[in-house]
Amino acid sequence: MFNLKKWITIYFFICIIACIVVTLLPWWPTLNVLIIPKYVLLFGPRWLLLLLVLPIVFVWRMLSTKQKAVYPLLILCSFNYLDFQLPKLWHYFAADNVTVDELKVVSYNIGGGGSQKELKLLVKDIKPDILLLQEASRIDLTKLSPDDYVGECISGLCILSKYPFTRTRTLGRKLFGGWGKFAAFYHIATPSGQLSLANIHLETPRSVLMGVIYRYFDQVFAEKIEENRQFEVDLINVWATNNQQNTVIVGDFNMPGDENLFRQSFSDLHDAVEVKGFGYNDTKYTSWFGVRIDHVLYTPDMYLVDVEVFKLLKGDHQPLMAILRMSKQ
Repeated sequence: MFNLKKWITIYFFICIIACIVVTLLPWWPTLNVLIIPKYVLLFGPRWLLLLLVLPIVFVWRMLSTKQKAVYPLLILCSFNYLDFQLPKLWHYFAADNVTVDELKVVSYNIGGGGSQKELKLLVKDIKPDILLLQEASRIDLTKLSPDDYVGECISGLCILSKYPFTRTRTLGRKLFGGWGKFAAFYHIATPSGQLSLANIHLETPRSVLMGVIYRYFDQVFAEKIEENRQFEVDLINVWATNNQQNTVIVGDFNMPGDENLFRQSFSDLHDAVEVKGFGYNDTKYTSWFGVRIDHVLYTPDMYLVDVEVFKLLKGDHQPLMAILRMSKQ
């Protein structure tokens, strides 16, 4: 009996350490040695932590008083790591100085199975004011949109808008030896005034994760990927800093909300799902788990009316919709 209690104590301690490690992910230091472990924890199956913590229930009677008091925190930590959202209460008191007009923005990465037919139904049923697509090099916007929309595609980044827009600039990976565009910036003339908008598709750590799966740990390559991702978000952050009113950044960030790079770069913006999402809102799926890497970020002067992830379409990504009200200009 003594040995069993000893092993239970050790197991309980391991669970505590695991919960602390994942809870502190947004504040991990930017050390090269932590890049691969960070990617594994961010993009791996997060339900494994809950699977680690749950068996303690079966030895409940053998836990100490302190362990029984701590255990609910471990469960809470596990659900937090699963990215379970609850609406933020402060949001309901933040509607001052905004217009009554609503702006429906939809983001969708269609590279993993989205079809022209599904997109046409999406536009018809949801009627977005602005639709942003990523990995959409094979989409023909002329066959997708009604006559009252205008649109364009640049290197797989597409915009379809009810309102006239001006593209102000683009950013490409040629800046650091890559190819294609990762950001397109626009000014959109909405009925409530000018909206500054960025459609982005940031660098993916997929190759690093595949190396881990096949037990090939290329630290130099991982550092290069992390450097590219840092460079991309720094450039987008500079743009966002210069556009501090009625600004939205939309797209496939390839970053969960609890990644340290995401928190450090976009902490001045509100994440629509984190503000008003409820439950699990994964936007990217594998065959056995999901993760939320698509985001709609907006400046604090705007007001979020609603947010929703649509889970009815095919493909490995799901569309993300946010309904916003702009601040009065």
